[in-house]
Amino acid sequence: MSALHHSRHEQFTQLVATGRTPAEAYAGVGYAEKTAYTCGPRLLKKPSVQARVSELQQTVATAAVTRAMLDREFVLRELMDNALQAKQNREWSASNRALELLGKKLGMFTPAELPWDGDPATLSDTQLDQLYRYLERIACGGDEAKIQAVHKRAMLEVGLVVEIEPTSESTQEPAVSVPTQDEW
Repeated sequence: MSALHHSRHEQFTQLVATGRTPAEAYAGVGYAEKTAYTCGPRLLKKPSVQARVSELQQTVATAAVTRAMLDREFVLRELMDNALQAKQNREWSASNRALELLGKKLGMFTPAELPWDGDPATLSDTQLDQLYRYLERIACGGDEAKIQAVHKRAMLEVGLVVEIEPTSESTQEPAVSVPTQDEW
């Protein structure tokens, strides 16, 4: 579609397409501000004006996307050039930083999982087990003997393990303490 024949209508469509309200655009092209709030929306309802606004909005959007792509390509190209130049000059930290920024932009360093929100109920069984073992190592100072003693004591307390009490005579069977079903 080409420009509208009425120059004020064309200016109106251009203002609306760039984000102005119909009332602002109506007053902006020289019509009376007093009638802008009723006449602006009425003018926008005309099929030719609506079509022209849609066409201009599409053009503005395409231009914005093109500009953003050119800016993105420029930044990526410059980062790559900086990384290569810094590497040639043996400026490793500058080269690594440019490569890091490139990798982030390309999505190479996104975490596989979202960070934990601190609620144990949101952890999987595997994650809970890993957290438990980690806290255990911290509490026992990494001493495996202490960790094993804590495990044994916990299992005794809940009745999962039966402690065998040795007797004075080595030929007799040891006395075994078996928890009843009520004690579980």
